[in-house]
Amino acid sequence: MAKIENPKNYTGQDLEAIFFRPMLNGPDARELGIKVMYNMPVPTTLQFWKRSGDILQKYSAAGWNGGESATKYQKQIELSKVKAEAGYSADDYFNMVYERIVGRADVNMDDLTGTELEAAETALFKEAIAESIRATMWLGDTQRKGTLSTFDGFVKRLMADKGETEDDVRCTDISGSLTEASAAETLLKSLWDNASDVLKEFKSQGNLVYLVTSDIYAKYEEELDGAALEAAYIAKQNGREGLSFRGIPVIDLRIAAYLKACTDMPQTFALLTDRRNLALAVNTADFPGTEVRMWYNPDQMENRQRAVFMAGCDYLLPELVSMAAKPVSTSGSGTTPPASSESENQ
Repeated sequence: MAKIENPKNYTGQDLEAIFFRPMLNGPDARELGIKVMYNMPVPTTLQFWKRSGDILQKYSAAGWNGGESATKYQKQIELSKVKAEAGYSADDYFNMVYERIVGRADVNMDDLTGTELEAAETALFKEAIAESIRATMWLGDTQRKGTLSTFDGFVKRLMADKGETEDDVRCTDISGSLTEASAAETLLKSLWDNASDVLKEFKSQGNLVYLVTSDIYAKYEEELDGAALEAAYIAKQNGREGLSFRGIPVIDLRIAAYLKACTDMPQTFALLTDRRNLALAVNTADFPGTEVRMWYNPDQMENRQRAVFMAGCDYLLPELVSMAAKPVSTSGSGTTPPASSESENQ
């Protein structure tokens, strides 16, 4: 039986350069619609500077009248130590890694070096970690038993802070059905109408974004297909790379599968915010014990992967969030079922 037995251990600079930094930077991170902070100084602080209004003054030959300092908003992101583990039978693991290599034209299949296998193994584990982080940053709840419970996500934090004052998150209930005509477009418009003046002023900076669940995204795309325009007819056949509303990108959060298990969360919601207002923080440099290991366990004939690092997320200013959510159903249990127990990897 073919198997991969060479152990790999990433710590320090290797952990950053080979494993995490490529995963948390670039176009993939941009598509998340939020700010990603990797290995920022601890305590990791999300901050935002608000420019002064009128700074022009009548000229005088001497003296200083700088006025008030620029307003700075800060919020410390709480990081939680998390562990990711995966185990595969040796045969299945080899086939998954081999499949990633066999399709490449630049690989000599008669001379597979350890570097080729290591790169394929690393890519396999990175994808699994990135997906778990992405789901948890939206739906995480440390009070939940089972899945997505390593740190609190954006939805829990935003729903806990919703209210009517300017220091609260503006959140309205999504009423009615999304099957109604123009329901998605009406919802996106209402988010803009209910947004604070401060949030609307940031549109010109190009960082505003609609973050919506898949049902809203699909309904809005369907409504665009119904437009009696040649461009809509062509887009209906060829698909669209991305949607926007009044020049603001509309991003599908792609968490529908996780929402079905998280009955304590709104199953349908949408946000209008500034990308810089929501931040995911990951740290692998300032805490002891952070590492990534991949090894073969001969007793169980199993390949194992483990990563230990710090992660957390938060938002900064409630006035930069306009939110709508369907009320949580009280018929569900409110928590996800406990995850099936697994033997501790040695």
